[in-house]
Amino acid sequence: MSVLFHGSFGLNRKYMAGLLDQALKNPKKSDKDLAKPFGYGGPFGQRYRSWLHKCGVIEKVGLPLKLTPMGEVLRKHDPKFESLTTQWFLHHELVTDPERSEAWHFFALEFLPEHKAFTKEDLLNGLTEKLRWHSEMHFGPGSKLNKTILRKIIEVYTEDAGLGQLGLIEEKGDHFVRKRPKKLGPWKTDEALAKAYRK
Repeated sequence: MSVLFHGSFGLNRKYMAGLLDQALKNPKKSDKDLAKPFGYGGPFGQRYRSWLHKCGVIEKVGLPLKLTPMGEVLRKHDPKFESLTTQWFLHHELVTDPERSEAWHFFALEFLPEHKAFTKEDLLNGLTEKLRWHSEMHFGPGSKLNKTILRKIIEVYTEDAGLGQLGLIEEKGDHFVRKRPKKLGPWKTDEALAKAYRK
């Protein structure tokens, strides 16, 4: 199970697309070299390779990067990761497999369907109950890691740099409201994804 894979770097489509572009053009570059244009060190490269893997764009986290068949379609049609089709693809891949990203799977497919509205405290309690079996010390009540995961989930689904444009949740005062946007996907084949980009 993969729980805390992002460190302090949240899902940022511009960073993901930029790092992917560099890594594919310069497959021998290290994480440190890949991170330099963004003003960061090696951990930046590691985290965004992880995001690319969790979101189904690359086959494995290690270097050199290798695109998945779906990742090849995405890169061909939207190399800057800007379209709603791309954002829905990243979302579906991120939340589908609990083995790849357990907290994200929990939020989108377990917690959100049960909560029309929720506070950060509600989500924090849900994450604690879901993740504490891994380690009471690391994910039990009062966990700093759970607070980091909570912050990253909220940022991804409310900020434009992440997946906020999907409109899954909206902040209203001290709570969040679940929205029901018109969804695209998920796509089962690379041909189906390519067709969605051509519409």
